[in-house]
Amino acid sequence: MTALLERPAAETGGDGGAPARRAVMRWAWRLLRREWRQQLLVLTLITVAVAATIFGAALATNTPLPANAGFGSAQYLVNLPGSDPHLTADIASIRAHFRPADVIENQNFATGLTQGAQLRAQDPDGAYGRPMLALVSGRYPHGPGEVAMTRQLASSFNVRIGGIWPADGRAWRVVGLVEDPQNLVDNFALVAPGQVRRPTQVTVLFDATPLGVAAFSFPPGASAQAPPPPNGLSPAFIALVFAVVGLFFIGLVAVAGFTVLAQRRLRSLGMLSSLGATDKNVRLVMMANGAVVGVIGALIGGVIGLGAWIAYAPYFGTSADHRVAWTSLPWWLIGLALVLAVVTAILASRQPARAVAEVPVVAALSGRPAEPKQTQRSPRLGLALLGLGIVLLVFSGASDTSGQFDTIGGLLATIVGLVLLAPVIVGRLAVIAEHVPLAGRIAVRDLARYRTRSGATLAATSLAVLIAMLITLLATSRFSNPLDYFAPNLPADQLVVYTPGDNEATSSGDVLPTAGQVQAGRSAATTIATSLGTRNVLALDAAVAPTDVSLLQAGSGAQDTLDIYVATPAVLRHYGIRPGTVDPGAVFLTSRPGLEGTSNLLLQAGNFRLQNPVVKSVPNPAIQTISSLPTDVIDPNLLITSSTVRKLRLRTSAVAWLIEAPKPLTALQISGARRVAAAAGLTIATKNDDPSLDEVRNDATAAGILIALGVLAMTVGLIRSETAGDLRTLTAIGASGRTRRAITAATAGALALLGAVLGTAVAYLAVVADTWHALFTEQANLLPGLDLLAVLIGLPVAATVGGWLFAGRQPEAIARQPLE
Repeated sequence: MTALLERPAAETGGDGGAPARRAVMRWAWRLLRREWRQQLLVLTLITVAVAATIFGAALATNTPLPANAGFGSAQYLVNLPGSDPHLTADIASIRAHFRPADVIENQNFATGLTQGAQLRAQDPDGAYGRPMLALVSGRYPHGPGEVAMTRQLASSFNVRIGGIWPADGRAWRVVGLVEDPQNLVDNFALVAPGQVRRPTQVTVLFDATPLGVAAFSFPPGASAQAPPPPNGLSPAFIALVFAVVGLFFIGLVAVAGFTVLAQRRLRSLGMLSSLGATDKNVRLVMMANGAVVGVIGALIGGVIGLGAWIAYAPYFGTSADHRVAWTSLPWWLIGLALVLAVVTAILASRQPARAVAEVPVVAALSGRPAEPKQTQRSPRLGLALLGLGIVLLVFSGASDTSGQFDTIGGLLATIVGLVLLAPVIVGRLAVIAEHVPLAGRIAVRDLARYRTRSGATLAATSLAVLIAMLITLLATSRFSNPLDYFAPNLPADQLVVYTPGDNEATSSGDVLPTAGQVQAGRSAATTIATSLGTRNVLALDAAVAPTDVSLLQAGSGAQDTLDIYVATPAVLRHYGIRPGTVDPGAVFLTSRPGLEGTSNLLLQAGNFRLQNPVVKSVPNPAIQTISSLPTDVIDPNLLITSSTVRKLRLRTSAVAWLIEAPKPLTALQISGARRVAAAAGLTIATKNDDPSLDEVRNDATAAGILIALGVLAMTVGLIRSETAGDLRTLTAIGASGRTRRAITAATAGALALLGAVLGTAVAYLAVVADTWHALFTEQANLLPGLDLLAVLIGLPVAATVGGWLFAGRQPEAIARQPLE
């Protein structure tokens, strides 16, 4: 009897043809049905990736406001100021030339909130303005004294359909609720055409050719505007890039899964070979398996993604600020995502298929794989792609489409370079194997021996860390600029009352408050504070017209856009700052981290509204950091000292009053404060939903660590199952459960540590390359210490502990080799 040592060589063109392929694919399908539990990992990942791609693409393409927002269905609009002395004649002239035309009259009015609102006269059945109006409930106004309001405006004034709303010196009966489907943040009260007495602005919508627009003579100061063209890359293309990166990430995990699956099937595949199957037939078994898994995952993911979007689309408008139809989808992207999912699964199974086809038949029938080939992979290609990615990111500073292509291309090249370097780094682990304890030595040697699946796992872990650290570092770089301050606006128990012309969006008073306005503001603040059960009212002074104050960084264009208040004795006393602790030479007092020490700062004071303003400048003003000052955006976190005010002869006035309540404000209290402020012609500001920089960084870091741990949890078990025979041998010679736990813990910890270091290092390279131009003009904070420690120390420790806790089960007896 002759032993079959090698797989029979296939004759030229003798692989059995189509009948053999069909038979092999039927057999692969039977294996898939029998082993579906072992393939749930890959199937679930592909399903989630496809569903997330479809849902994410729908969100990305529908998040921006429509390009024709404010235009309705018109090709052009022209805005005429309400102060135009020939307004009626100008409107008639435009209507006569561009027939038909829609006329929309807007009159600004105070609501008591900083957002403001408009009284709008518009025909709901207009030729072009119809897409800008939608009836939520009730009916449209038809005659004098009737009004329909947006839901947020009706809520602010606490009125309902059928109620009376006093405004503009008249009593209006509310007959309906309306909205602008193209812009849901548009806050207005709709009246019938001709019911706006003093329009602030008149908008005329019309269709025309560019030549016709150029030939018409518009009134002075007015010009026709067309919807803006798309700016940069389309959201669908960006969503496609993220989908490719996500599927690439899934493919890395799938490689490890299919590798272990091939090991489990070694005996079955050896039996198939002994019956005359060629290498091509054996490869077809695994690749057909991958194709079926990809198709099933793509179909299930497609159904889940579409179903989730259809269910969420009606509610998405609230977040996107415009109404969205569920059919508004990039269908080409959805089809491409389904195809890519199948291709990803096939490619992930291709390498394990080739490896198992090369196993000798006798070795396959014994269930014992051949010793992996120890090829020396060169890191040159990975380093070259990594270098290319860094170079592209260096030149990606432009804001146009080419700069965005450089950014995307640089990130993709960097990611591919990272993935190619992972197996090379794993292969070098054998060098340190002699210097670690026995359990770690076994784990490290196994990782180096089976670098196909361990390299894929390391690449997936590094990619998860890379994405998390990119978000963390970019958020830190973007939002840590002390001149472009980022933080929550106010605590929940505070409220700010502003005089007319001053709010949280201005650096100081735009107009000089009159004595009556200051007295009205002080009186309104006292009334509001009394209603909130507090006497804690702090007057905030600022430099006001005709002299404004700004703080900027020379050469960067970055300018402080927030309030610069005066460090009055009352403010210092309120925050527990003794006058003796203030540096006599200080120009500014601040709690903003990083502002003290920022180079090339310039204080400018002058009337910037004049054509030739007289500006007083103070280069590199002395800044003193005082931690007791508040850190919220609207709170007084940047103060100009009283001595500087006197030196520059600035004119100051109370422009705001900060009220601190004994407990967080309720919606009813805020509504009452708004009514008091509106009656006095003032505005208020309360806490919004803006997160802090620490929250953004911590969320990104936590998400990256959880994803990395998930990858390790899914793949370390597969890695250890591939060496189950070695564990049985160790058990047979007396290895305890502690040893088995230590081996699994060392495997997880080593991969986590390598992934954390590699992903973090590449993330730093990418961010420094992308923001290198800012490093010379801004004090960029690129070392979020706690997040860095969480990734570099917390991730390996968590992986090691998890590996120890979930390992150690007694393996099958050495005599019971499972038959697959």
